[in-house]
Amino acid sequence: MSSSHVIRVREATPADLEAIIDIYSLAFDENIMNQLMYPKGFTASCRKAFGSRFLPEQPAEDGKTSTGGKKQTLVCVAEYLPKGDSTDGPGEIVAFAKWGLQREPLSEEEWKNETFEATHEGWGDDCDITVVNTFICEMNRIQRDHAKGEAALYLHIIGCAPARQRSGAGSALMQWGVNLADSLGLPSRLEASPAGYGLYRKFGYEDVAVMDVKVSEIWGRTKPPGSNWGENNAIDLAGPVPPGAQRTVIMRRPQKTAIV
Repeated sequence: MSSSHVIRVREATPADLEAIIDIYSLAFDENIMNQLMYPKGFTASCRKAFGSRFLPEQPAEDGKTSTGGKKQTLVCVAEYLPKGDSTDGPGEIVAFAKWGLQREPLSEEEWKNETFEATHEGWGDDCDITVVNTFICEMNRIQRDHAKGEAALYLHIIGCAPARQRSGAGSALMQWGVNLADSLGLPSRLEASPAGYGLYRKFGYEDVAVMDVKVSEIWGRTKPPGSNWGENNAIDLAGPVPPGAQRTVIMRRPQKTAIV
């Protein structure tokens, strides 16, 4: 049966930012860690902070960025267009992905000096910074210590509007990323949420490490019936997930032969 729609991937622009923020808010609303990071909900201050750090950094007058030019931020959106509509016009933005492209390896001094510490300025006045540091920052440290400065394409985040899930938007964004990595002869890395783990496996990402956050022990929250805390993920690598914990899986897709 032919599809009733077309998914188009393109580079994001500043005009897409509000749609991206809306999708993020909806896509991660049921994620336990997002609920803990944003106990008052995804308020205006949190939206503003998220938006301010999301799009690629604009170079200074000398052409340099704060990362010294070794890392490039790439943000794409997936647009949904009903079949038969012109593919030249605007579509409905239904998903987004943010990638970090590091073409050259970092020295040991450079990657060991990478620090991760959340602030209200960067995350919003209503964000619980202690949760961010326990979850996001620790996850970044685990990725850093495993990658050891490896040149790679890093997926920072991907999100799809719940109403357009299973439309192929997430897969289209992932295909864009792996095509780029393959064209450059680079591996790709990411941190898999419980919901995204299956998608990443389909695209050739392999388990390399895990982070089990003891949600029940630290914050007193119990797993609601039917919710996904990653209990079936990376069992062969790390064994069963401890009771009351959510598992994030650090994943790596090996490099392929560069396309000439």
